[in-house]
Amino acid sequence: MKRRFKPTLSGCVLAIAVIALVVIGPLLPAGLRSLLIDIMIFSIYAMAFDLLFGYSNQFSYGQATFFGLGAYGILLPVLHFGVNLWVGLLAALILCVVFGLGLGFISVRLGGAYFVIITIIFNMVFYLLSLDWTWLTGGDDGLTFTAPPVDLGLGQFSLYNPIVNYYFILAFLVVSYIVLRRLVESPIGKVLIAIRENEDRASLLGYNVFRYKLLAFVVSALFTGLAGALYALRNRYASADYFSIILSGEPIVWTIVGGSGTLIGPIIGVAIINPIIYYVGVFWKHYLIIIGLLLILIFRVSPKGIMGVIRSKIMGRG
Repeated sequence: MKRRFKPTLSGCVLAIAVIALVVIGPLLPAGLRSLLIDIMIFSIYAMAFDLLFGYSNQFSYGQATFFGLGAYGILLPVLHFGVNLWVGLLAALILCVVFGLGLGFISVRLGGAYFVIITIIFNMVFYLLSLDWTWLTGGDDGLTFTAPPVDLGLGQFSLYNPIVNYYFILAFLVVSYIVLRRLVESPIGKVLIAIRENEDRASLLGYNVFRYKLLAFVVSALFTGLAGALYALRNRYASADYFSIILSGEPIVWTIVGGSGTLIGPIIGVAIINPIIYYVGVFWKHYLIIIGLLLILIFRVSPKGIMGVIRSKIMGRG
């Protein structure tokens, strides 16, 4: 018997949000549309972190390693070899998977506090190399590039048309959510959750904990790299800042605010935090105070984030 699709609360919320985004896209002011594009890209980044932390209990403070690799992975082939966008994107994703396997093998094998330390160390190494290897990365100044028109099946389109770029990024967000949702609801996802809840018990049940955690690490690296590649395309630019430790900390904040282990929670976190930075940061340089107070409030009200509050309200009514 085929398993029937069961709509979830998060899935319904996202579906409504996507329909709204599709309808209002062309009607939005340029500034708001630009903000939404950033939110959609960083939502992919946030979901990738949530897969790693929220579902397999691996706390990485070095995800910007893969964000930067994704950005340069698409920029360099397009800039130096003139490849089309799809080839450049494929190169970026392969690069992130390869480095994800290498870094993941070391960090996941050691685990615990060593996992956090190793991800930070590698992040700093890539950041310092990107500053030093100006011949390759452009260093602080970065590199600019222009992607050629992309074939979307209906003809050639320029991604630098704001409307095309908006729907292009939205499509990637939807596909990313569907793929990650299917993954966490599959038998693989159920094993990851079992590992998160009790790693020793999962091991005693015969599951290869290392293999599953490594898989989560690599998939997270892939989607983080996708976000980095899309961000570089969107800005026509990449620099050493794409490897910054600050960028590694942002998905942690988004996930805390929205709620880990939900996929949609981190998206909510991005949708709340980034407008604060975008609007408040323009006229008040201490906007981080607002974010700090918000985090304190979230911890006080619900340590499981906004999705934790929503779920408790629904269960209370039930």
